Amino acid sequence: MGERLKEARLKQSLTLDDVASRTRVSRSTLRAIESSEYDHLPADAFTRGLITLYANFLGLVGPQVADQFFMERDGGKHIHLSFLKKSRMTHALEPKKLAEPTHISSAALATILLVLIVVSFTGFCLYFAWNPFGYLVDKTRNLSSSVTNTFHPADPATSREIQPPPLTVQAVFLTDCRMLVALDNGKPMEQTYAKGTSMQWTAEREIQLEFSQPNSAQLHFNGTPLPFPDSTEGRYILRLPTLSIPYEE
Repeated sequence: MGERLKEARLKQSLTLDDVASRTRVSRSTLRAIESSEYDHLPADAFTRGLITLYANFLGLVGPQVADQFFMERDGGKHIHLSFLKKSRMTHALEPKKLAEPTHISSAALATILLVLIVVSFTGFCLYFAWNPFGYLVDKTRNLSSSVTNTFHPADPATSREIQPPPLTVQAVFLTDCRMLVALDNGKPMEQTYAKGTSMQWTAEREIQLEFSQPNSAQLHFNGTPLPFPDSTEGRYILRLPTLSIPYEE
């Protein structure tokens, strides 16, 4: 019977690979069926289903071919099968069930997952008596109110310019030092400080300090260490910010 299957396949110009790809029966099993290599075939119930699938694919009557295959194997003896066994072979070992694994579509999985998420979220809301829609509405109202109250061009309280922090310079004198101090638009004043003296100057916009000798003090600007100014034409001038403030010597 295996030779008959092989002849039917060759008449249709089909290779074993062609049949295997379309029936999902392995190439080795198809070869064993055609060669009647009974020892290389699975259990009878599975073999019957595979032969039926193969014969039907070639246009033959699958159940008859399967019966003849087993009769040849058993030396021409017909093995009587009970009605229950025949029914099991017919329904439990259908070709499609042997060839095609059962699977669930991705759309069905996505739908099931979405339903589980909705049910879980609903249970959470009911358990904690939480209304997500009311929460979102309250958040939206608060955000809108905050944006409205933050700035209004006609409201002086919200349109006020941000004032920069004052300028503060601290000095600890390392030597006796004479210097000129000018704050904002004020006139420069000459002052003398002894070694070890600490001094602090504060201004809104500008500070200019001129020292009589180099490295005469340790300086801090708004709490941050500040390097002593370099010499410019023999003068040690510190300007904060770096703006020129004219004055008469």
